[in-house]
Amino acid sequence: MAMTDKYFPYARPGIDESDFAAIKRVLESQYLAQGEEILAFESSYSAAVHATHTITCNSGTAALHLAYMALGLDAEHGLLTSPVTFLATANAARMAGAPVIFADIDPATGNLDPDAVRDVLQKTQSPISAIAPIHLGGRVADMAALKSVADEFGCRIIEDACHAPGAAYLDNNNQHMVGECAHSDGAVFSFHAIKHVAMGEGGALCTNDNSIDDNARLLRSHGMVKDSSQWQHAPEPDAPWYYEMAEVGWNYRITELQAALGRSQLARLPARIRRRQEIAARYIVQLQDTRHLSLPEFPDFADSHVWHLFQVSIDFAALGKSRGDVMRELGARGVGTQVLYIPLYHQPYYRTTVTAPLAGTEAFYARTLAIPMYPELENEDVDRIVETIKSVLTG
Repeated sequence: MAMTDKYFPYARPGIDESDFAAIKRVLESQYLAQGEEILAFESSYSAAVHATHTITCNSGTAALHLAYMALGLDAEHGLLTSPVTFLATANAARMAGAPVIFADIDPATGNLDPDAVRDVLQKTQSPISAIAPIHLGGRVADMAALKSVADEFGCRIIEDACHAPGAAYLDNNNQHMVGECAHSDGAVFSFHAIKHVAMGEGGALCTNDNSIDDNARLLRSHGMVKDSSQWQHAPEPDAPWYYEMAEVGWNYRITELQAALGRSQLARLPARIRRRQEIAARYIVQLQDTRHLSLPEFPDFADSHVWHLFQVSIDFAALGKSRGDVMRELGARGVGTQVLYIPLYHQPYYRTTVTAPLAGTEAFYARTLAIPMYPELENEDVDRIVETIKSVLTG
C-alpha cells in the first residue's frame, strides 16, 4: 500500500480481555443454553435502554420478525418503512406475509421524512398498519413527528434501532432513550459482529407492552407452552415432561455464550459511544472544506447520534471518478469503505413497490460512502484516513 501497510475496515468489532473471560466462565460452567446468562443479559439491557421487557433473539432479523408477528402483521396488515435500510427491515414483514411499501427519506440524514410518510399513507391502497423508522447510522429518526403521523393513520411503530443502542433524543426538552419506546410499540436491536454490542450474531426486541412481550417469547421458542395453567390437553396435572404447542413458532434463541459476551460488551457501551463521538468530531474538523465532499451534520443534542456509521457525501460526477473507482483507490491505500444502503426498491424483489424513484432516496444513495468508524481507531489513525481521503479526492 502506498501510504501505510495498515488496513482500516469501515467497521470492526472491539474485543478485549473481559470478553474472553466472560466466554471462558460460561464454557467452564458447561451450561450453554437457556440459562441464567440470558436472563441476566435481558435484565441488563432493559436497564440500559429503559425498557420494561427485552426479548433476546439470534439475530436482529429474528427480532424484527417477532415484533411484526406480535403486532399482527399479515396480508391485511402491512408495513411502511424506509428504502434506505438493510434487507431485513422489509424482509421480516414479508416473512409475516405482510405487504411492504416505502416512503422517502430526508437526504441530509438518511432517515424517514415524516411528511413523506403522511403523503404515502394518504395515497396508498395497501393496508398499512405499522411503520418501521430506521435510526440510520446511529442518528435517531424524528420519533415525535413520526408518532404523530402514525396516530393520525392508526398505525403502530416498531423502531429499527439496530444502529442505535445507547442513543437518546429530546422531545419538548424531555430526554428519551432509544429502546424506552416513548414513541413506539417496540424497538429492535442487532448484536451483529460490527454493531455497538457485538455478539457475533444476535438481536433483541424491547417493549413496554406485556402482550407483545408474551407473544414474542412464545414464538421465539417454537410456540411451546410449558406453563401448566395454560395447557389444554394435559395427561395429568403438572406433568413434568409435558408441553403444548398451539401455534407455530421458531427457534430464535441465543446461547449462554452470546449472552455472556453481550453483557461484557454492554458494560463498555457508554465509553465506546463517547469515543465514536470523538472520532466523528475529529473527522468533521479535518474533512471540512475537502473538495467534492460534504459532511454529515453533528446534531445539536450529541447523544441523538451514536455513530454506528460515518457517512460522507461525495459528488462523484464533479470529481470525475465513479464511486467504485474511489472505493478501489481508497482500499488500495488501506482505507475500507462501504455503501449503506442500496435502496430496497432497486432490488428485483421490491421493484414494483414504487412507481417512480424517490428523490430524497436517490440523492442520498448517489453520493453516500461510509468511511472507517469504530472505537479502536486512534487519533493518528483518523488523521491517516483523512489524509488518504483527501489525496484520492483532490490528488
